[in-house]
Amino acid sequence: MAIKRLRPLPTLAFLISLLHAQASGSNEYVNANRLRFLAIGDWGGQASYPYYTEEQWETAQGMARVASAGGMELDDEHDRPAASFVLSLGDNFYWNGLEEGIDVETRYEMTFEKVYHHEELQLPWYIIGGNHDYCGDITKQLKFSETPDTRWNFPDYNHRIVREFSLNEDSPTIKLEIIMIDTIQLAGNECFPPESEFSAEYFAPPAGPAADEKSLNQAAVTIDWIKTALEESDADYLIVAGHYPIYSACSHGGTPELLNTLDPLLRQYGVTAYLSGHEHCQFHFALEGMEYILSGAGHDCCYGSMMKEYLPKGGDLKFLLADDTDFSGSSGVRGGFVSFDVGQDDMVVSIHRESGDVLHESVLLPRKSHFKRGKGDDIAVEVE
Repeated sequence: MAIKRLRPLPTLAFLISLLHAQASGSNEYVNANRLRFLAIGDWGGQASYPYYTEEQWETAQGMARVASAGGMELDDEHDRPAASFVLSLGDNFYWNGLEEGIDVETRYEMTFEKVYHHEELQLPWYIIGGNHDYCGDITKQLKFSETPDTRWNFPDYNHRIVREFSLNEDSPTIKLEIIMIDTIQLAGNECFPPESEFSAEYFAPPAGPAADEKSLNQAAVTIDWIKTALEESDADYLIVAGHYPIYSACSHGGTPELLNTLDPLLRQYGVTAYLSGHEHCQFHFALEGMEYILSGAGHDCCYGSMMKEYLPKGGDLKFLLADDTDFSGSSGVRGGFVSFDVGQDDMVVSIHRESGDVLHESVLLPRKSHFKRGKGDDIAVEVE
């Protein structure tokens, strides 16, 4: 018989230690008719010289190409502005994060600064942690944010990004909000040596937060923080970004803990899309009005698609980039990332390969045209 773990209430001291997270974030107004940004997951180089992979390097070139204004193939309806920022979806330093005994500054310089050196990528990078990051000292990654004039923005484990933009005072103001969340705190983690990468144990989904009081309190406070952030949002477009996927067709598969705890909140508050990494593949799946976008190919590509058959029936698998088996090379793709182009009437999501070429494009509508916020804990109501 399965034993249900009871999660203790957070202690007062623990709650106080996390209160500053609720204030962490970035809020800016932009004078523009559209806003663009990029997202990349699982880009974290390697633990030995040169501290990055060839695929990561190639993908950085593609990112710079897409981040620039103009350039790529455009539609005739609007000019493409330069990207405003980049989201990093975790696994920022392979294999075991910033572990004890390594030269932290060298890893940061060689894995991040040297690879993403392009002028077009000298933008704010908003960071969250991944499972590999937690195998080292993740607080060292937070400390990078304290460096003057850095583009590395990792103010806390959970934080919010808000951008409001309009062309002029006569134009409507559009609001984009991205809630960056720590899914390792929610779903747990287990560290493995590099030689176990393709084992069944390595690909098994995280089992949930550890059973100790601190971990359970941390998970409880994190999910409460997320709920509060969702309740407070009045954004036209609301994205939640975490490392672990809720659904995936690739080798790890979905994350049951997030399906149980996080997914109901995304639906309740009318989230536009859930964005994740973790899987070294790319994926767009829609189910019952929710969009799930995965891009974990910043380091290399691709995992196999062995979990495709376990996706829920009735969903729409809009796109899947994966090899036939893990890293067989059958897809011909070496890396990838995602770009978002946000306007008054739509948000265009493009999944790119390492060169920057578009593999998949989808149009998402503003949240306000589909949902109005309920009162209290009411579920968001779809508007005709």
